[in-house]
Amino acid sequence: MKNSLRSLLAAATVSLALTATAAFAADEDAGFVDIGQLLPSAKGQFVEVNLSPALLKFAARIAKHQDEDAADIVGDIQRIRVNVVGLDDANRAANVEKIEAVRAKLEKAGWHRMVTVREANKGDDVAIFAKLKGEDVIEGLVVTVIDHKGEAVFVNVVGSINADKIGALAEKYDIEPLRGMKLKVKAKA
Repeated sequence: MKNSLRSLLAAATVSLALTATAAFAADEDAGFVDIGQLLPSAKGQFVEVNLSPALLKFAARIAKHQDEDAADIVGDIQRIRVNVVGLDDANRAANVEKIEAVRAKLEKAGWHRMVTVREANKGDDVAIFAKLKGEDVIEGLVVTVIDHKGEAVFVNVVGSINADKIGALAEKYDIEPLRGMKLKVKAKA
């Protein structure tokens, strides 16, 4: 009887721990989008930047000595990924398909499409998405670009991007395009 009770208690504890861990990980990475690996061109043009939580915390600590407000914004970011890849006949179709699949996945998952640009005559094709948390915080930002120059760009910023904090920093440094920034997005009906 004691062994059964211990086994049951152990199983319940492990189950609770796994559930809590999964919930924490899901909340922490709510704005993360895995695009996988974009295929490089035959020319070899390929850029990949991955800033992990540890590197961003390190940057925030350094920034704190210059500007506490900027450090606060950087400290709220959990990760940043940037990919830029040259497109040619060998990799264009696969990379465009991958970017379009990510866009469809984001739409299906309820991300807010903030910007869409589709220029005529095979011009630039841009889509920017945000995963909102409430009315004034973005917890994920994705930028996808297929440009007419033959490049594909994917950017994913994960964390707590607060419009009021960015607006205050823009006011402080007189950054005209961001001054007075407020984010209020109506929920989809």
